[in-house]
Amino acid sequence: MADKKAVYFINELVKDKDGGYIPCIAVEGERGYYKTDWNWGNDIGLANQIADEKNACLGFTPKEAILIVLGTMRGV
Repeated sequence: MADKKAVYFINELVKDKDGGYIPCIAVEGERGYYKTDWNWGNDIGLANQIADEKNACLGFTPKEAILIVLGTMRGV
């Protein structure tokens, strides 16, 4: 994973027992995603904002992050 790009995203179906959104990590070129053990709260807007902020710190725009996430659905 060292040379591959990885981004955070929120899958609306991935929640903890209390309904809090669990952030996921998509890795470029890998099919699927990894779930974290974090909880970014019950507000989907706030959870997405946190993901965008974390991705920005990694040097990714929201569009770049979405393209990486979409690529994991095809495994490219």
